[in-house]
Amino acid sequence: MTMKTRPHHLKPAIAQRSLRAAALEVYEEAVCACAGACASVVAAPKREDISPRLELRFVSACWTLRRLPDREAGFLRMRGALWPEAAAEPGTYARESLTSFQARRRVRITSIEIDQMQPTLDLLLLLPDIEDRRLLFWAAWHQDGERSARIPWAKVRRSLDVSWSRWTLKRRYEAALLWLSGLVELQGRRR
Repeated sequence: MTMKTRPHHLKPAIAQRSLRAAALEVYEEAVCACAGACASVVAAPKREDISPRLELRFVSACWTLRRLPDREAGFLRMRGALWPEAAAEPGTYARESLTSFQARRRVRITSIEIDQMQPTLDLLLLLPDIEDRRLLFWAAWHQDGERSARIPWAKVRRSLDVSWSRWTLKRRYEAALLWLSGLVELQGRRR
């Protein structure tokens, strides 16, 4: 069946399966973490157990998204190397030393990271409020690939273009994570 003859109702079904699979993966990670914490009794994880796992997945997905190659920028760089329009200036070439952020950004992306990225980012669509979706995305984006103890709320505020206080941002962020954790918990109990 080609793309032109595929019925339109199949695409939402595929998206629902990937959302369900991503939710179940997060739930299974939380189950394993709970089993490791209390080996005597294996209980179903609660929202508070799922929330940090979900946050790690969002940070990892955003980091993978940041490291995806930009084909147009690569083409322009190659064009400039092959057909230079002018003599190179001192700032044209790369510096001798890289910051740790630049070095980590150059690490090649694995296929597993790419496979986990899209379903994880699709979980944001389960949030009913668009502002909360954007808040979760930008908070994960500005953590630079590692879950930080302190999220740079000033950067998140600038990205969202809102005038909320950092306490409002933090409260909405935690509430959105708990909301998604509740949906993941519900999905895990249904299986």
